[in-house]
Amino acid sequence: MIQLIILPLGKGLEKILPTTKFKTFGFIWSLNPGPFSIKEHVVITVMANVTFAGAYATDIVANQKLIYGQNVPWIYQILLVLSTQLIGFSLAGYLRRFLVYPPAMIWPGALVNSALFNTLHKNYSKKETKHMSRMKFFLLVVLCSFCCYWLPGYLWTGLSMFNWVCWIVPKNVPVNQLFGTATGLGMGILTFDWAMISYIGSPLVTPVRLVLL
Repeated sequence: MIQLIILPLGKGLEKILPTTKFKTFGFIWSLNPGPFSIKEHVVITVMANVTFAGAYATDIVANQKLIYGQNVPWIYQILLVLSTQLIGFSLAGYLRRFLVYPPAMIWPGALVNSALFNTLHKNYSKKETKHMSRMKFFLLVVLCSFCCYWLPGYLWTGLSMFNWVCWIVPKNVPVNQLFGTATGLGMGILTFDWAMISYIGSPLVTPVRLVLL
């Protein structure tokens, strides 16, 4: 979502921000250095995605406080999170010659984002003559997505976890243990909520996951 919202915001700031140049410590800079480029779009999206999920190391601190009753100092918490995050980024940097640079290394998630970046920036704001514009198509998709989320997310939340087997015999303990969601194994669960379907990854990115579901 951030990837899509950033483009109109960036294009808007491109026209609003002043182009006045400043000189600081010998460096010349400006609030509006030029047109909003695809590189800026990628950097902003990466920064947003890195901070969106949060750090797994925060679970360690939460478990120490809630389960073990340990009141650890704040400096320990900061260093723990920074060290684990930096280890991950360092390993990614060391392995990029093996996992990033070779053309054979195709990452489905990154491939989708790359295709979307190029589609959004190619012939931006160009008027379409044979079919609807890309922005109009995007707005229609947003409207359809809102309706798709509105039904199972607000009007009928039972569609998020459609445990039809448990509805037939709600007081049968073995059936609820096998087919229940909260206290059972979740066998035979049916969902119409896209947030539930794409919880561990979008099946549009990896279609094999949709078959397994």
